[in-house]
Amino acid sequence: MPHHSLNTSRLMKYFFPLLFLLVFPFMAIANDGVYWSSGGVIYPIQESRITLDKEILTFKVDEGLAHVNIEFTFINLDESPKTLLVGFQAPFPSGDVQFNIQEYNPIQNFTIMSQGAVLPYRLMIAECEDCALQRVSDIKSSDLYSGVYVYLFEITFAPGVNKINHSYSFRASSSVYMEEMYDYILTTGSKWAGGKIRKLEMNFDLGDNQFFYINDIFGENAEWSIIGTGIVTDEKFGYDPPDTSKMVRILSGFLKISVHDFNPTKNIHFGIINRNSFISYPVYAEKIQSGEVITTSLFGDPSSYSKSELRIKRNTIYAQHGYVFSSPDLQEYFSQFGWYIPNPNLKMDDIQ
Repeated sequence: MPHHSLNTSRLMKYFFPLLFLLVFPFMAIANDGVYWSSGGVIYPIQESRITLDKEILTFKVDEGLAHVNIEFTFINLDESPKTLLVGFQAPFPSGDVQFNIQEYNPIQNFTIMSQGAVLPYRLMIAECEDCALQRVSDIKSSDLYSGVYVYLFEITFAPGVNKINHSYSFRASSSVYMEEMYDYILTTGSKWAGGKIRKLEMNFDLGDNQFFYINDIFGENAEWSIIGTGIVTDEKFGYDPPDTSKMVRILSGFLKISVHDFNPTKNIHFGIINRNSFISYPVYAEKIQSGEVITTSLFGDPSSYSKSELRIKRNTIYAQHGYVFSSPDLQEYFSQFGWYIPNPNLKMDDIQ
């Protein structure tokens, strides 16, 4: 198949029939917050001769920045090479975000490699997902308040097995109740031939001593495992009804989820509610409102809290590190939480 030119006129001709939406803003669960950009995989419109055989997806979160690496294995069933013009979209930021169109780049370190070679791409802008493409230099910052950045590139699939690596970084979104929110469009996998990802492997590394959520969209056959020390707790909450998010406790290491012959119909949402307080909304909303559990947050005058409440607040910090309490009431109180993993070898002086 001939190589497509990336001039503007041919972009208009070829881009939109082949472009598949990869990125969308994270839906807020509160009225105010900061919403940046996130990502998904590459794909064409209902490709019938190229299957997605394997996808290894890795998220590594560091200080509110998600580093994403995806290793794809595609199989081209045709006997000749096939070139596709595809796009990766990143929405303009929303919420309490100020940015300059020319200076802001929602996706950092964007790299796409095919058959060991780094592919060139062109960054453009569209006023909407299906609007005409425009050059970034032609847009004044004041002209657009909403739209999408478009990373446009071509991929040639050789007959048989093709390995593609895609990597980028993006900032966390946040809202009133969520300190860090990330999402990834997984439904793209159903657009390749066969409509399934034969083997899907996902790794979530949000750092040591963390308590984070991930929506459970992978079905009963999915394997959830901790590589390191931690637990997939029984604690859940309905972040995006009817979806249910599982709470995962990591002391060290990362979460791995594996599933075979997966037809993705929903997308991945995960994040950290509060890095400093594991007892927080929305997981314990009812118990917090009823006074059954006490958060570490201080609202209003600290003198309004009783000595017993302040005692629990102070010791919650130690419990989050796994400290074993000599006081039976504290030990009983913290043992009700799935995130509490007591470490008898831990000394109070070891905790910072």
